[in-house]
Amino acid sequence: MTATATRAPEFFTCMCDAKPKPHLAPVQRVLVVGAPEVDPTRVHEALWDIRYDLSLFYGPDVVMVVTYQGEETGTVAAARGWAAANGVAEERRGGEIVSASLVFVDPADRPGWHDRRPSTSPAYLYDAA
Repeated sequence: MTATATRAPEFFTCMCDAKPKPHLAPVQRVLVVGAPEVDPTRVHEALWDIRYDLSLFYGPDVVMVVTYQGEETGTVAAARGWAAANGVAEERRGGEIVSASLVFVDPADRPGWHDRRPSTSPAYLYDAA
């Protein structure tokens, strides 16, 4: 695993049951974007839901990174606060692949997230609230 002082690594050692031995799996970067003002509880609940879903696939030791781009909105601030409180790395978006996007369009909206799929497969939105 290679990382600089400011970036999370690209891979982690996955201990899931998909393969008989520990293997490298990509760090799961979740891009959080959205409304200038939002209920932080909704952001926190959505991030817990995503972390839970990722742990079902990658196991309990999945490495998740909260990533963001653009200006720091209320949505981003809430996500960064959740990351800090839960020992999850957070960083401004770089060139790394994003595994999922969490989008808050309006403070009253329920968030949705979608995963990255090959271009031949459609992305889907999942109601994370």
